[in-house]
Amino acid sequence: MPLTSRGWRLRGLFLITAALALAACANEGPPPTTEVTLADSTIRDAETAGAVQYSPVELNTAREKLEAARRNMQDDNNEQARRLAEEAEVDARLAELRARTKTTRDAVAAIQSSIDALRRELNTRPTS
Repeated sequence: MPLTSRGWRLRGLFLITAALALAACANEGPPPTTEVTLADSTIRDAETAGAVQYSPVELNTAREKLEAARRNMQDDNNEQARRLAEEAEVDARLAELRARTKTTRDAVAAIQSSIDALRRELNTRPTS
């Protein structure tokens, strides 16, 4: 039995709808649970390193991106969630490195101050 014009349109509409549905599924991929977990862990590492005090802007940016990633995961926007989780991890690593750099510089300054004090003490001792 030959298809009518209406039959061809319905078949075409069905094929287009199916193709769009498949394309949408192909773009999303699985939920980025590993990336979200890694970003969360990296944020905790940054907090432990002192980022709350020494790099609060980057740390807060990482936290905001991680929360946005979680919201996108709930909405099944997995690619957007993955991108945000990866960005959150990078921001957290930056915060951690800045905090560690500041902590290291403070430690070096304290050691240098102690060395300077010892030198002054040695230079002011009377010679016997």
